[in-house]
Amino acid sequence: CVNVCPTGAIRLDSEIPELIVEKCIRCGVCLYACPIGAFERYDGLYKLLHCAEFIVDHEVLDIACAHHRSPAITDGASDGVIQTNNCLSGLGYSAYIGLLAVGVKHVRVRLDACSTCPLRVMQTQIEHCVANTQRILSTFSLQERIKIVSSAEPTWRKLPLYDSQNLPVSRRAFFSVLSETSSVSRTIVPVDEDQPETGKYTPRERRRLLTALRMLVDSNTDLPPHATIEAIGFAQFNVLSSCTACGLCERVCPTEALRVDKCDTTFAITFAPHLCTDCGLCVGYCETGALRPSGGPLASHVLNGNVIQLHEGTLQQCTRCKTRFSDQNGETLCSVCRYRR
Repeated sequence: CVNVCPTGAIRLDSEIPELIVEKCIRCGVCLYACPIGAFERYDGLYKLLHCAEFIVDHEVLDIACAHHRSPAITDGASDGVIQTNNCLSGLGYSAYIGLLAVGVKHVRVRLDACSTCPLRVMQTQIEHCVANTQRILSTFSLQERIKIVSSAEPTWRKLPLYDSQNLPVSRRAFFSVLSETSSVSRTIVPVDEDQPETGKYTPRERRRLLTALRMLVDSNTDLPPHATIEAIGFAQFNVLSSCTACGLCERVCPTEALRVDKCDTTFAITFAPHLCTDCGLCVGYCETGALRPSGGPLASHVLNGNVIQLHEGTLQQCTRCKTRFSDQNGETLCSVCRYRR
């Protein structure tokens, strides 16, 4: 969050994030950039998806920010333009994939006005987000369905413009709106999506992304059996035999993606790829270096919510503190007791 904040509104005070309110421009980039969803506020995503869902002709839609001076002027390849209530930097991967999930065939991200915008410093973040969304979609050969429009052309003309916060209701869609709980957009952004204030949980952005991705893939493509998601926020791991079963990786994991299950004489390390946001804490804290990143996870594991076993081994009891640990070198003391000795 400190690295992506364009105005320095977030800083670390004794390793704890602190928000300097007077510097915050409410761009929203921290909402999806944080791998554990520590920042949260209303972001208007449901309104955006719901608006797109109920536009009668929405095969190709442009998405323009609230600061765009002439968003309705675009080329004839688009069916219309949705103007959001903020800078596009506030849209995460779930927003773009969510638009495809509600039925939009092609999303065009309008950056043609960024060069003259006071928030033009955010253009790099928007491009980065779109690029990683394309990497996620490339697993399913859908990356061409999102593109960036970076410059205007003299031949552009005026097309229908929709406000993301005001639903365009046709007579055909009227009764569907009355029962909005059954809409696709409400499935992606449910009413009760608030995160708990304490404990471990899956971040809001991750839950939205997984729901939208499952809905999109189920209706649009056949999943290759060995396809992997090679994108930011997705990870796979290997565990070496040097693992001591200390359980530190489980304790520091903020989403419960890693588990160390122990019995009297054996242990097993399991991993849930769909829960992992690749925050890096487990690798950074693994004292023996036994936990190693190994590329991206299988897309089928992510979409199906599979829990896979990374490693198993035997346990022995420390002769000093009586804790159970794993060691391949015949040691009788656990690593803590060896260090104290």
